[in-house]
Amino acid sequence: MSALSSPPSGRLLALVLACGPLLGSLVGCPDPTTGGTVKAGPRNELANKWLKRAGEEYAALDLTEAKDSIEKASKNAPGDKDIGILGAKIHLARLDFKTAVKALEGIEGSEAAGLRARAYWYDDDLAHASEELTRALEDPDFKDPWAKPVRELAGTQGAGRKPFQLKDTSARLVELRMPRDLFPAMMVPIEVDGQTTVALVVTGVPEVVLDQKTRSKPSWVSIRIANDKNTASMEFRDVPALVEDLSGYSQQQVPIGALIGANFLRRLHATFDRGADQLVLRRDDPPNPPTLTRLPVAWVRGGGMVVRATIKKEFELSGGLWIDSGSPWGLAFPEPTWKTVGVDVSKMQTYNDTKYERLTNIKLGALDLGPAVGVSGATAIEDKLKQLDVTTIGALGMTFLGAMRVSLVENGRTMWIETDQDTSGILAPNLNVKPPPKPAGSAKPAGSGSAKPPAPPASASAKPPAPPTSAKPAAPPASAKPAPTPAPSAKASAK
Repeated sequence: MSALSSPPSGRLLALVLACGPLLGSLVGCPDPTTGGTVKAGPRNELANKWLKRAGEEYAALDLTEAKDSIEKASKNAPGDKDIGILGAKIHLARLDFKTAVKALEGIEGSEAAGLRARAYWYDDDLAHASEELTRALEDPDFKDPWAKPVRELAGTQGAGRKPFQLKDTSARLVELRMPRDLFPAMMVPIEVDGQTTVALVVTGVPEVVLDQKTRSKPSWVSIRIANDKNTASMEFRDVPALVEDLSGYSQQQVPIGALIGANFLRRLHATFDRGADQLVLRRDDPPNPPTLTRLPVAWVRGGGMVVRATIKKEFELSGGLWIDSGSPWGLAFPEPTWKTVGVDVSKMQTYNDTKYERLTNIKLGALDLGPAVGVSGATAIEDKLKQLDVTTIGALGMTFLGAMRVSLVENGRTMWIETDQDTSGILAPNLNVKPPPKPAGSAKPAGSGSAKPPAPPASASAKPPAPPTSAKPAAPPASAKPAPTPAPSAKASAK
C-alpha cells in the first residue's frame, strides 16, 4: 500500500516495487534481484528497533532524528544491507554525500550501486559515479531513466572536468527580471555555449535539460546568466546537461530551450520573488532578512525537493509536499489526501473545470499560512507521489511559491520563507467574485514590479512538467480567470 492510500501512521514504508517514468529519474528503482530485503547477517532485536524507528523518522522527513537512529542501528548490525540502504537514503536526503557512500560500504546489488552513483554524482566525483552506474546497469532488470545519460556524461566525456565551475570574472550578484505577463512561471534568458535561449526553473527535474532541437545527446556546456542590461553576469563552465523534447514546456507560446533543474539551482544561492518579478543569483548565501521562517528541505535520492507540511479541513494531516516550480498548481492533492481531511472529491467546487476546495489552514514547517485553496490532483499527482519513499500528501507548484519570497541557502538544505500582506490573497483567493474589467491602457509592462497577480487554482488534471525521459507534459491551461487581488505592496530589494 502506498503512503497515499492511508494517512501517515509511523510505519516503516515498503520499498517502491515499480518504477514508472514520471519520477524514475528522480527516485531510481529498488534492486529487483533482492527486493531490498537481503541481510548480511542476523539482526538483533535492538538493531531491528532502531531500523524501524529510522524508517519512520525518514518517512516523516525528520532527518536529524533519522540520522541518529540509523547510526545506532548500524552500530548494532554493521554491514546489514537494509540498514545500509536506508542509511544512504537518509544521508542523500540531507545532501551528506560522503556519509551516504560510507553507509553502503561492502553492500552489493544494483540498488546499492545506484545510490552510490547518485552520491558520487552530486558530490561531483565523476569517475566513481561512472563506475557505479556501469555496475548497476549490468543488471538486466535495473531500470532508472537517469542512469544511462548520466553515465555517458560521467564517463569518457567527464574526464578532467570540474562540474559547475564558476568563472572568476563572474559577478557576486546578478538580479534578473521575470516577465510579469507569464506569472507564475519562472523564466529567464540564458546563454548556452554562446547561444541565447529561454530557460524555465523547474525543481521537479534533477538536472539541467536542453531541448533536443539544439542537442542530439547529453553534453557538457557553458551557461551564462546576465541581467537585463548585461552589466552583471555569472558564467558556469562544465555544466552537465541532459537532452529532451521540451516543446511541452512552452509557456504562452514562448518556446523553452532549457530547464534549470534542482542540482544546478541549489548551487546558485537563489532568491526568487515572483510577486516582484525578481530572481537573484549569488556566489554566496544572502544576508539574513529582518523576518523569515527557516524550512528544512529533504532531497529524495539527492535530487527531489520535499518539505514537511500540515493541512487542515475537517481533520488535520501532516506529511511531505513535493516541490515542482515548473508546474502551475498552487497546492494539489490526490483523492486519498482529500478524503483523510474530510473532503469528498465528488462534491468539490469547480472553477474553470478544475475541482478545488478551501483548506482551513496550512503550515509549512513552523510557518502558519492560514487558509489556502487546493485542487484535486488526479492521476498525474498520484503517480508522482507513489514513487517517493517518504510520506507525501501532495505537491506544491509555482502559484503557491509565487505568494512568498523564497531563498535557497546552505547549498539547498534550507529554504528561507518571507511573506507579506499579499500572501493570504494569493493562497486563498475569492473565486466566487468575477474580476472587474481592466480599464483601457491599464496594462503594465513585464517586470514592472507590481503586486502579485491573483492565483486561482491551476488545473492539476493536465500533466505537469515531468523529469527527463518521462512522458511529455501538457502546457498549463491559459483559460484561468484571475480573482481580485489585494492592494499592491512595496517589496524590499533582494540585494
